[in-house]
Amino acid sequence: MIEQIEGINIAVEGCFHGNFDEIFGTIREIEKQKKIKIDLLLVCGDVQTHRNKHDMFNMACPIKYLSMGTFYKYYEGKEAAPCLTIFIGGNHEASNFLREMYFGGWVAPNIYYLGDSNVIQIKKGNTTFRLGGTSGIFKIFDFNNPKLEPFPFKSEQLRNVYHTKQIDLFKLSLYEGEVNMFLSHDWPQQIHQHGSTKELLKKKQNFEADIKSGRLGSQPHKFTLERLQPDFWFAAHMHVKFEALVKHKTGKQTKFLALDKCIAGRDFLQVFTYTKDKKDLYEQYAYNEEPIELFYDSEWLSIVHTTYKLLTIWDKIPKLFEYNPALKELQIMKKDKYEELLNEKRERMKIFGNHQLKIPHNFEVTTPPYDEQDNTTKSLVPPKRVPLNNQMKSYLNLFNESGQELNGLIFYEPDQPRVIGEFVAPDFLQKQIELENHKEILQQQDLKQQQLEEPSSPKDDELNIQDFPFLQ
Repeated sequence: MIEQIEGINIAVEGCFHGNFDEIFGTIREIEKQKKIKIDLLLVCGDVQTHRNKHDMFNMACPIKYLSMGTFYKYYEGKEAAPCLTIFIGGNHEASNFLREMYFGGWVAPNIYYLGDSNVIQIKKGNTTFRLGGTSGIFKIFDFNNPKLEPFPFKSEQLRNVYHTKQIDLFKLSLYEGEVNMFLSHDWPQQIHQHGSTKELLKKKQNFEADIKSGRLGSQPHKFTLERLQPDFWFAAHMHVKFEALVKHKTGKQTKFLALDKCIAGRDFLQVFTYTKDKKDLYEQYAYNEEPIELFYDSEWLSIVHTTYKLLTIWDKIPKLFEYNPALKELQIMKKDKYEELLNEKRERMKIFGNHQLKIPHNFEVTTPPYDEQDNTTKSLVPPKRVPLNNQMKSYLNLFNESGQELNGLIFYEPDQPRVIGEFVAPDFLQKQIELENHKEILQQQDLKQQQLEEPSSPKDDELNIQDFPFLQ
């Protein structure tokens, strides 16, 4: 008699690169071969959710590699994802669309963007787990930048947009609960030390210089890994499969898995079953028929509400972390303010309590999808206005916030006045105001740090036709 396993069948994918038809086709083929139903697909970035040509021109990549791909068919409902798909952003994305969905939301039916940073709960039957994640890649000169990029974007901003920001790491640092799985695009720094560096260098010899210098990977991700200690951490970006086991000082362990990009013969997909007992099985699968559901995480909602005051001053956020380039370490600044916010979050958690708020299926088509007969747009032309997305409006209503303070950050209404977050304590801003008065000096320092910290491999511009298989 076959043992009936209760759990969730999960597929994890590395760099997506716009291959919706190919990857979804692979999922269907696996289901057919194994006679199972994949419940959930987790994607580690570079998804390229281009609804139309404007989205396509909002992706940072050489113009010769720009292509619509096939996402627009899923966006308008002509095609459908075979299973619930959840993703974080990488460094090749429709950055304008993802900024509109800053807090996370449905980019198409059954395809959910986790946001710039987030923690949610996933439930099927008696199996529940918390999924966390953060989008983008790390560059020190943008991490410490006090100003988030104004929206809509200009072409010269498209690389800065996807760089990890301190506000997202700060929110994750306030999370004290258990996180079972975590998604990122690039790797946590020094993760190679917890796996076979020898085998990694056999596959990627050009990593040797960065490994020796300590520049391989993201310091914010290392900070988050040590702080959250999730059971599983999935990543991509480096276009190679790599496994590691991180043994934390607390006794907990994190299984790390990085996957390749979607090319035949490469390790870009991993399937396993996550059971109600928190085990990961690779030869046995669950057959329970219950629907899979998404819920907001009450602690994360409390964090978003608590840190909203910081987001309202998105063009002059105070410095939240101190980075030591020599030690490759991050430290939280103004620890008294951090403790204050931590306590405020705990109080807000009492308001949310243990109530489970289901994430609503409130996707709407908000912009015309790609017209295959359209030959007009040939470059990035910023729109005259971008309304606040209905999903973000609904999300902010959870906190009784209108979102008007975020005009110019996640939406753009030039005729509406932006409300400035005046309730932020003056002493919390004092240092940053002084730095703003010396902006040119800061920019020079950032450029110098960029030269010191820029990893030698792989660079954003080191792309080739294999990075965009739908062109082949």
